[in-house]
Amino acid sequence: MTDDREHRTNHDRRLGEIETREADVEAPTQEVVRRGGTFESFRHRDYTLFWSGAFVSNIGTWMQNYALGLVVYAFRSSELDLGVVSFLSGIPVLFLALWAGGLADRVDRKRLIIRTQAVLLVQAAALGWLYNAGQLSPRTPVASLAWVSGLGILGGIMSALAFPSWQSMLPDLVPKDLLLNAIALNSAQFQSARLVGPLLGGALFIAGLTMGGIFYVNSVSFLFVIWALWVIRPRKQEHHAASAGETGWQRLTAGLRYTRGNRVVRVLILSTALMTIFAMPYMMLLPAVVDKALIAPSIHGLARRVLQGRLFAYVMAANGLGAVFGSLAVASLPKTVVRERIMRWSLLALALLLVAFSASWSLALTMAISALAGAALLTTNSLVNTSIQSVVPNHLRGRVMAVFIMSFLGLMPISAVIFGPLGEVIGPTNAIGGGAVVLLAWAITLLLRPSLLGLERKAA
Repeated sequence: MTDDREHRTNHDRRLGEIETREADVEAPTQEVVRRGGTFESFRHRDYTLFWSGAFVSNIGTWMQNYALGLVVYAFRSSELDLGVVSFLSGIPVLFLALWAGGLADRVDRKRLIIRTQAVLLVQAAALGWLYNAGQLSPRTPVASLAWVSGLGILGGIMSALAFPSWQSMLPDLVPKDLLLNAIALNSAQFQSARLVGPLLGGALFIAGLTMGGIFYVNSVSFLFVIWALWVIRPRKQEHHAASAGETGWQRLTAGLRYTRGNRVVRVLILSTALMTIFAMPYMMLLPAVVDKALIAPSIHGLARRVLQGRLFAYVMAANGLGAVFGSLAVASLPKTVVRERIMRWSLLALALLLVAFSASWSLALTMAISALAGAALLTTNSLVNTSIQSVVPNHLRGRVMAVFIMSFLGLMPISAVIFGPLGEVIGPTNAIGGGAVVLLAWAITLLLRPSLLGLERKAA
């Protein structure tokens, strides 16, 4: 009985510490309130350079994602091929994120990111060379799929190593009271690139640039982020020694233990995982949706491929535009707003929008729904990210954010291996609709049970 009381006392003390840390971030000083503003973090030079370099590089990455989706789908017009490439590109994140999170807490994050970006530069150049050399072609679909998959695995490994350090370096670039704003603006940067990248890629494709040329453009774009990282001077990282008696495995899994012991963080991570598995397939299956739902069967050959590339760019850009507005809305939220409360509604909106998306056969309606879905998805993701970052201790930041990254990017291959074959069997729109229904059930659960996110305590 004494042990139980002591356990509850320690738990309450830890909860109080978490709430104190959250209050420190969410209750700004009067000076910050007076200065305020959606773009406040841009007052800091290193953050601005970091943001700008990443923006240019991500534009190139989204151009490549646009081109690669069309290239892979052209091999055999197969949703399964899209799922295979997505699975193999994402699976390293699932297996390496925890280790990479521990690495982010121990090594120089800036140097680690620079090295991974240099490898990704080479990977993009290799895709360009292979395409222009005729090695990525419908004439040799199996060999072409093998090349893309192999390079996708390499890219996935580099991304797995870099992502926790990307997330964990933001607090080293801005004051603590601007952290939530910096995170939301970083999301806006990524989503703005998602808007510009497909549009620019589509424009260059229509203008005559080959898909290989688009891959080369992405390769060059990595030079910008490498330069930005080279010149910034983030605050010195705090490297915490392992606790006495702590094993390597315990240190590696510290982020998982923290997540398991904090109910709100645990539910936020679970919500992200469900959103990844059941909502994200609509982006993976988008080339097939465009082909089978938006283009008339009477259009064939080159005309169909050109039209598919154009419509794919339009729908992706619409999704990115909505996501930009969603991320800017999160960046503009007052620091006193309870983000978990809004997150439940944005998740519900996303599920309903995807149900509507799966039923649309009109380009204009599909673009409108895609834009709103992009806003809802990004709003949900940014709210979860900022909620977690506002409470996590600095010495655990890399490892806890690694758990978040596993639930978001790491589970995308699981989603791909489920919904790629499912889309092949029942059709891409039906697969998207089925996933949306599952997500809708979870969103309703969060609305009916606010205690899962600790909202009854915050309301009190």
